[in-house]
Amino acid sequence: MTNANTSEFLRVVDHAAAMNDRWLFLAAFCLLLVGGGIVIYWLVRQLEAVLAGHKLARDAQQAALTQIIATQNETALKLAVCIDRNTAALENCTLEVRRIRERT
Repeated sequence: MTNANTSEFLRVVDHAAAMNDRWLFLAAFCLLLVGGGIVIYWLVRQLEAVLAGHKLARDAQQAALTQIIATQNETALKLAVCIDRNTAALENCTLEVRRIRERT
């Protein structure tokens, strides 16, 4: 239709207007199906992107929790060693206090 003049264009439009409504319904239904398919495809892609983002966030959170737990375990071990040393030091202090009391 690159070389069509106005009268040919009007004739084609008149022919399309004279067609049965069934064809118009089928064309609109096909356009609706194609549009709906495109929208569903876009929504699925968005959902996949959101799920990928959540997976990355979950992996980062898991790594952070692992680090926190490791730090807590190290701190608990240091605290246990400190308590043992303090207990031994207090026992030594108790012995020294007893010796001082016995001398006086």
